Amino acid sequence: MTFHKLLAVAAIKVTAIGGSGNPVISDIVYDSRNVKPGSLYVAVPGTRVHGDSFIESAIKNGAVAVISENRREELSAAWAAVPNVRAVLGKLGLALWGIDMKGVTTVGVTGTNGKTTTAGFFKNLFDRVYGGECSWLFGTIGNVLGNESVGASQTTPEAVDILRLINNARVKPKSLVMEASSHALSLSRIAGMEFDVAVWTNLTQDHLDFHKSMDEYYAAKRLLFSEYIKRGGRGVVNIDDEYGRRLCSELKSVHGRSLLTYGRVAGAEVRISAWKCDWNGTSVDIEYQGKKFTFTSPLRGFFNVYNMTAAVAGALALGIDTAIITEALASMPTVSGRMDIVDVGAPFTVVVDYAHTPDALVNVLKTCKELTGGRLICVFGCGGDRDKTKRPLMAKAVAENCDMAVVTSDNPRSEEPMSIIDDVLKGMPLDFSYNVMVDRRDAIKSALSKAQPNDCVVIAGKGHEAYQEINGKRGDFDDRLEVMKMYKLIRDND
Repeated sequence: MTFHKLLAVAAIKVTAIGGSGNPVISDIVYDSRNVKPGSLYVAVPGTRVHGDSFIESAIKNGAVAVISENRREELSAAWAAVPNVRAVLGKLGLALWGIDMKGVTTVGVTGTNGKTTTAGFFKNLFDRVYGGECSWLFGTIGNVLGNESVGASQTTPEAVDILRLINNARVKPKSLVMEASSHALSLSRIAGMEFDVAVWTNLTQDHLDFHKSMDEYYAAKRLLFSEYIKRGGRGVVNIDDEYGRRLCSELKSVHGRSLLTYGRVAGAEVRISAWKCDWNGTSVDIEYQGKKFTFTSPLRGFFNVYNMTAAVAGALALGIDTAIITEALASMPTVSGRMDIVDVGAPFTVVVDYAHTPDALVNVLKTCKELTGGRLICVFGCGGDRDKTKRPLMAKAVAENCDMAVVTSDNPRSEEPMSIIDDVLKGMPLDFSYNVMVDRRDAIKSALSKAQPNDCVVIAGKGHEAYQEINGKRGDFDDRLEVMKMYKLIRDND
């Protein structure tokens, strides 16, 4: 498709256009390193450097046209200026590859906690409705394109990258589930995508290094419901969450999009009436339109009562039969790094979990405390180059729900590890039993050494991650593997 026709078909409003010729476009690229002959280069503003800085490099690599937020009259190549380049990427992809998403059932999941598990429930559900080969998932742990799993560099990909994958796929998706992060929403990363169902799990403190305030964080999440639900689609909202209630009060019905509420409170349309949690899994009783249903899952923890109910509510909004929902939840595989029990043959329990916010940590620790006959020991830290205000809150969450702790490094990134730990310790009560071990491997070994029969050791923060980032460099580090190594070392030295 020619450049000018692409702009017209995608209905892109340009503020200026220039350059010579009307070249044929073969691809849409926002990273100059990925440009190939025939590409349209879209100069995206970055957090550190603007894409405009790489226009010359992109043209040298074969870009035949450029879109920027600035006039580029010095270019001989065809160019166009638009108000927001991120907002046009997905639209350009839909037009260039002729993709019609109307035939694809789409679900977007947002919230501070529970996105990955809830999205996983939907993937397992759609495997049964559409077949595993036609069911796609994009999320924190990785991307699943039908039966193929691929790594993920970020929780929510750029819409144009998803559309390129669809265009190149041998078997096209019939369903697509996506975790919608607040970063992606605020940066218009998913512009061009629309969802049949948008799910709100909860909102608690996180990412304030990026959003600056909870109101700004909320406003980013809210965009999924105000901007990205298909006409006739539905928002599914947890009204036990205060921000969920706020969302419902602000968006009772927007442009024909309706909201379906869930929770324990009276008035929730999909209401949680009872539940049971143990080491074998979770069951929840739900009331909906005068009928009662019971759903079970092998996933552990009270927070999974909400994740399950979110998935049930979304499935009901899509009109999926409750028998299929029941089967999907009951067969849900364990989510990597979420309440992951590491079986090392010890007389105590070891749990690895991704919890890296105060609220998530409280949820995991309370669940483990209720299921543990002995003491609860927690290994935890905080990530570097992230929201510093939550660090003492993490210590408070641990002190209020554990018997002892080892404070250590998470992913320090570019920060000094001990400086992060000092911030954490500001929230640690003087009378709480803890010790500090900067090296995470040593911290895990220390906690396992202290564990006695019937105790539970929770190693929090990294979950599924198989790396640790120190001084900007990633090295191999998997909490689950380290538990196995350290316990074997302890046992061999006895």
